Amino acid sequence: DVGKMAPPLVMAVLLFPGFELLDVAAPGEVLGAAPDLIRLVYCCVETARELEGLSSVAVPSSCLELCGGSRGPELCCTHRIVTGGKIAPLAADEGVLTPGAIFVPGGKGVRTWQHDPALLEWLRDAATRNPETELVFTVCTGSWLLAASGALDGIRATSNKAALKAGHPQQCRPQVDWVLQARWVESLVERKSEETETSPGAGGSGVRTSGGGAKPKVVFVTSSGVSAGGDAALAILARLGGVDRARTVARQLEWHWHEDKDNDPFSHQ
Repeated sequence: DVGKMAPPLVMAVLLFPGFELLDVAAPGEVLGAAPDLIRLVYCCVETARELEGLSSVAVPSSCLELCGGSRGPELCCTHRIVTGGKIAPLAADEGVLTPGAIFVPGGKGVRTWQHDPALLEWLRDAATRNPETELVFTVCTGSWLLAASGALDGIRATSNKAALKAGHPQQCRPQVDWVLQARWVESLVERKSEETETSPGAGGSGVRTSGGGAKPKVVFVTSSGVSAGGDAALAILARLGGVDRARTVARQLEWHWHEDKDNDPFSHQ
């Protein structure tokens, strides 16, 4: 209906043991400041049956452990991933959701979870096979993890600069068009015709469409180093709610937003 506001975009935030704390905390603060635009759902990546019936699960983070830091605090998940790129509450089998967006952080744990077949299949389904997905967001080495699933093949993407310099993401998935220097990269990907034709109501321009159904395009937003996730999250807010809304949130957070995605002030360090 004309004038009817679209419901907030449901974004599944994947938490695995050893995720980098700021990778999640900075975008979580930015995107969490706009609940009318985005609903963040924190999901654990384990699919074990023993998780069922629990109301929440605490997942340990990392505070630059790969650079001599320490184990970080635990964040609580209320949902878990289920087959087909979907998510479900930990406490019940009812309420299975198909997220319209996924958020993959980086961190120490990427080096372990890039070899997990169940997680990689979920990422591939959620990012490339779910017709309702309109946004895929990664921070730091989260793009390395997503790339391991094959979901970034043929797509321009960036990652942590140290990891790229060492060649780790490239060795994991050379089929990705890796961008070595960028604050973040936005790639608009057209869906295959058979994916959109199954849902006639998916028309319209841009990425977001009103209501459910298949989306004709998917935006992949991949950011570089740890704090770059905050800048990329503000770019997502600008995409969904306008640049003035993003600048207002940045000002409220006292965050110096690097608005030029191609200019990374840390690229030469």
